[in-house]
Amino acid sequence: MDDMICKYCKDTVTRLITSISGVSCVNVNVPERTVNVTYDSRITDAHVIRMTLLEAGYKNVRESMNAF
Repeated sequence: MDDMICKYCKDTVTRLITSISGVSCVNVNVPERTVNVTYDSRITDAHVIRMTLLEAGYKNVRESMNAF
């Protein structure tokens, strides 16, 4: 996520993703501009997570999420 650069972004991204049913863990690394998400693939999927971030204005969302 190339446009995530501050603590406010970290808090916003964490809040957005944790609000999705099935997400169990969100780890945002601001210096590396990465977000690692663990979720239950029976409840949600990477597309829902990606679309949530895109709709919030985060443009460069690449998939590297873990499902269980």
